[in-house]
Amino acid sequence: MPVSKTARIAFLSMIVSALLVCSSSLPAAAAEQSDTARSESAFFRGSNLLSKGEIVEAVAALETAVKLDPENSKYKHMLSVAYNNLGLKLNREGKIREGISSLRLALVAAPEDKDIRSNFLQAGLSAATLPDKTITIPDRIAVLEQVLEVDADNAAGKKALAALLNNFGVAKGRSGDNEQEVAQLEKASELDPTSSQIKKNLGTAYFNLALKKGKAGDYSDEADFLRKALKLSPKDTSVKEHLGRAISNLAVKKGKEGDMAGQIALLKESLEILPADQVTKANLAAAYNNYAISEQAGLTMEKRISTLQTSLKLDPNNKSTVGNLCNLLVKQGVQEFKKGSFSSAVALLEKGAKLDPKNKAVQTNLAAIYHNEAIKRGQEGKHESEIKFLLKALKCAPSDQRIKSDLAMAYNDYAVAVGKNGDDKKELSLLSKAGKLLPDNEIIKRNLSIAKKKASTREKKESARAKKKKEG
Repeated sequence: MPVSKTARIAFLSMIVSALLVCSSSLPAAAAEQSDTARSESAFFRGSNLLSKGEIVEAVAALETAVKLDPENSKYKHMLSVAYNNLGLKLNREGKIREGISSLRLALVAAPEDKDIRSNFLQAGLSAATLPDKTITIPDRIAVLEQVLEVDADNAAGKKALAALLNNFGVAKGRSGDNEQEVAQLEKASELDPTSSQIKKNLGTAYFNLALKKGKAGDYSDEADFLRKALKLSPKDTSVKEHLGRAISNLAVKKGKEGDMAGQIALLKESLEILPADQVTKANLAAAYNNYAISEQAGLTMEKRISTLQTSLKLDPNNKSTVGNLCNLLVKQGVQEFKKGSFSSAVALLEKGAKLDPKNKAVQTNLAAIYHNEAIKRGQEGKHESEIKFLLKALKCAPSDQRIKSDLAMAYNDYAVAVGKNGDDKKELSLLSKAGKLLPDNEIIKRNLSIAKKKASTREKKESARAKKKKEG
């Protein structure tokens, strides 16, 4: 049937549109077919090259195949074989680092392949024994680190790496890089903790780095590194001396910063290291003294006293500390007496008197406490006890007229009491003592006069009895 011009144009338009639709769906399918074909082609090419021994070219082709089809296990396995063969080839050619890298890639591609794993480990361990001209120490270290990543418990690998790190660290120390020296030797010691040589080298490295830190004024790091050095060489006197000084310097710094507790802790540590060091003893004693009297420390009275006592054990002749301790003992003693604890008060003040017999505050307060206690005993009729405490009070304050007067009256009252019981001799003795203390006191003078008459009468009677007895 003939077609009109208009209809023919419409029909052609539909065909063009259909062709456009079809052509728009072609590129994706064509591209997919192209990638598959290309990966397959690259695989076969790589396999063929590998069979011919053209390993480098085979690796390149197989890498292309895997890149185009990364989930294809067949491609990945063949690539691992190629990497393995290339690694062995490079090792034979003396290109050790490149060879091991290739073997590592083979192991990554086929982690379960025992042969490839064995080849990699053997190559890595062998590289560690090669001379520097073949492979540098840093490269050998890197290789052995890879070996231990694959086989963390490989004893031979650990020992070999420890030996390399030891040598590398010592070399760094000789060049003045003590930080790297310590870092490498610490790693070596972790890998081979039984090596006495590595321990010795590490101790020396700690010591050298500590000296550098000390010269820079970094006493904290200096002390830390010296502590580590001493732990490795506990009998090294040089390390001990340097550590003691470093800690003392750090303690001085702590004191200037107001950290008295930290200062004391450091000085104690220093003294444990150097127990015979008199300068450290004196510094520690002074630190204890300052800590005890500081209001900022917030110590209880008991803690202040015990801290000052500790200070005096270290420096017994420090007058400042003696004075501070006596003042605290007085304060605490008075508080105890006010609470009614006479024995506690006396014990505290007597400690003060023993520390400093010439301390006026101690003597005055001790005299007052003895005096008050004596008055109390006298009011209770306990004259012997009253006299005992008044004598102690008078010893503390020999010029105190009130104590003298009260002692004289105590003697008088006691004399009267014993006189009533017929003890004329004791009565006279007590009144004589009272008279010496208060010679102008009328009561004592009268009682003494009566006592003397009693004594005279008694003596006459005794003399008459003795004469009569002799005559009879």
